[in-house]
Amino acid sequence: MSTFRTCRPLLVDATQCAESQTLVSDTSFCHVKKGDWIIRGENGERYVVDDDFFQRTFTPFQFDLAPNEGRNYGS
Repeated sequence: MSTFRTCRPLLVDATQCAESQTLVSDTSFCHVKKGDWIIRGENGERYVVDDDFFQRTFTPFQFDLAPNEGRNYGS
């Protein structure tokens, strides 16, 4: 087995489940337990991961949209 990592940051939307449910995908059904995370990838694909894996793998991303910050291009 080989180990790999991504070459670029991967932005995903994630929602933690408050109750058990069944997630319907294009190909199957997936049972989601309370506390699991549903992750929607860049192309709309959905994954279910447990909370331990999610906490080890993902960190919150804050969009900083404050004006007048960043690079100044000659103004």
